[in-house]
Amino acid sequence: MERYETSTHGLVQAVHDGTSELIWPMFLAVVVLSCIATRLITGLQSSQHEQDPTEPRTARLAPYWFPWMGHGVSFLWNHVNLFTRLRDSMNEPVFGVYLRGIKHDTVVSPSMIESILSSQDSSSAPALDQALQNVFGDRTLVRNLNMDHNREISDDVPSILNRGPFVSEASAAFVRLAQQNTPNLVSFCRSPVDQAPWERSGLVKLPETGDQSICEVNLLALVRGFVGHITTTFLMGEAFVEAFPGALENLWTLDNNFVTLFVGTPRWVPLPGASAGYAARDRLLHIMAVFYRAFTAWDDGIDPGIELRDLDDVSELVKQRMRTFRKLELSPAGSAAGHVSLYWDLMEHTTKITFWMIIHIFADPALLKDIRREIAPYVKSSRPSRQETGFPFEEPPKLALDLEKVLTLCPLFKACYYEAMRLHSAGISFRKMETDVTLSESTDEAAYNLTEPRTYRIRKGEKAILFHGVHHHDFRYFSNPDQYDPLRFIVTDSASGAKRADARTLTPFADGLYSSKSNSFTERATLAFTAGIVSMWEIKSTSGKSLAVPGHKTTWGAFRPAKDVRVKMKLAV
Repeated sequence: MERYETSTHGLVQAVHDGTSELIWPMFLAVVVLSCIATRLITGLQSSQHEQDPTEPRTARLAPYWFPWMGHGVSFLWNHVNLFTRLRDSMNEPVFGVYLRGIKHDTVVSPSMIESILSSQDSSSAPALDQALQNVFGDRTLVRNLNMDHNREISDDVPSILNRGPFVSEASAAFVRLAQQNTPNLVSFCRSPVDQAPWERSGLVKLPETGDQSICEVNLLALVRGFVGHITTTFLMGEAFVEAFPGALENLWTLDNNFVTLFVGTPRWVPLPGASAGYAARDRLLHIMAVFYRAFTAWDDGIDPGIELRDLDDVSELVKQRMRTFRKLELSPAGSAAGHVSLYWDLMEHTTKITFWMIIHIFADPALLKDIRREIAPYVKSSRPSRQETGFPFEEPPKLALDLEKVLTLCPLFKACYYEAMRLHSAGISFRKMETDVTLSESTDEAAYNLTEPRTYRIRKGEKAILFHGVHHHDFRYFSNPDQYDPLRFIVTDSASGAKRADARTLTPFADGLYSSKSNSFTERATLAFTAGIVSMWEIKSTSGKSLAVPGHKTTWGAFRPAKDVRVKMKLAV
């Protein structure tokens, strides 16, 4: 009997051990078979999607591998490659993608995208809501406010950004701060205590011996820190910059992980990017809650505390937005996500596009020479000699910038901005249809595909993704689309022969959370900072070879470089 029990126990144990060893291979097999079955079924459904030739088409769903997640894995990994590949394989200007159990109609036709963006029959609320909740951590703003209030919060931004007084205020501030700070882009101080905040992030290194007027820096970190510091000073005021020196670094961390958070990656998922993104977001929410509380006290004439006592220089955009939140009776914690999202929306394109403009201009000596010649009458760098001043030491260099003349009389320089936007941004706009919408290809677009113009219907309640990057890199609209060529945006007036920069179809293809990325604020800030740096500084590769433009790291909106670029810098005057 004892032998029987021992034998039985051994058999049970063997079965248990064998089953344990098979669990993971069986689980993996089930997952693989599920993915294969999903791909076969969705591929068959896509190929057999019948359309009534007398009626507008409906978007044909692109095949996918993963149940429920659909195209979500590819979207998270590289949304640019995903939509470009699907555009080519589906050969249609409108097609469906499946993300987390929901079908989205993806539109890549330029004329159709422009129609939706300019239409009153669609709403951007779903994208704003999803970004506010998933990326910026909102738990009150969307949930507790009705749609009218939600729209009031988002619509007040573009109305202010395009208003003359704010544009004038921003231009004057950018010119003043650029003239004041560009000569000190690098101070050549060895001690971090004596360096400006952007220098510390740029890891400035001075040579131990030899020419002390040359230094090595990380160009992206330096430019992003410099532009971010100045833009934050204008938007939030000097007291904010001094009280919260870590705000920018947290914003960059959040930007680096925007897509990961946007698709709803839970906090507990063991991804370094997700955990860092959530931590940075929490710190930013705390900063904005403190800032909002101080501003409301200051607005009431109450002393908000010594660190945030002087808030007179906060921009009118931020002041009005905080007063709107207060009118809606939002608490400091409840309004924080709205402040962080606007801060990110205004900063991310300005900082990154400035970097891309600078590195492209300095990587092409002929272009650099032409740009300097064009802007020279309106952007002047100078340094008085010792003989002129009579002092035994050199005076610091000075910058004089006429931004309005640069905007109107420097077409090549402005075209460099448009080309950087085209080549280094691939924004995505989300819309929800408020009514049935019918879209038609333009005759020119249909001719590219050797077809008759096709018409599609997106029904009320359906969600649409407008992907701008496919158009930006389409050889049918831009010859050699992977090449940086600002001349593609230069047009010559047939009557006068005068040249000007024309964004053409690029203009409507830059939708942000709160406003178009092609707004005057972003353009003026980017051109002011770039003009000052190009005029006043020399930037070269540390290797002595030509400066190389890095590849992309896929992020939201404007791309980050795949890696930072180590360069040598010295004053040009």
